[in-house]
Amino acid sequence: MKPDRCPSCGRLKKRSTDANRRYWALLAEIAQELKPQGQPYSSETWHKYFCQRFLGADEIALPNSNTLIIPHGSSDLDTAEFNDFMTQVEVWAGEHGVYLEMLE
Repeated sequence: MKPDRCPSCGRLKKRSTDANRRYWALLAEIAQELKPQGQPYSSETWHKYFCQRFLGADEIALPNSNTLIIPHGSSDLDTAEFNDFMTQVEVWAGEHGVYLEMLE
């Protein structure tokens, strides 16, 4: 299957609004259902976790000898890459007993 490209500029298309809404709905469900060691985490925290887990991260050495870890973001993923990322998150969620009901 050929990647989905913009007909005018040839750039790979980004995820759709529906895909983005589904992703954040799943994150909200994870945030509501899962509380590791009794600790609640926001959807945004889960987003950063999944970005680091499935997309990787950059480690930056700081002057105080600490290391700053910056997860790669999902906003630059094209449609196919985002679908793969979403599948990884959905599989992880399912393995932890969290499922997203069908969205309209």
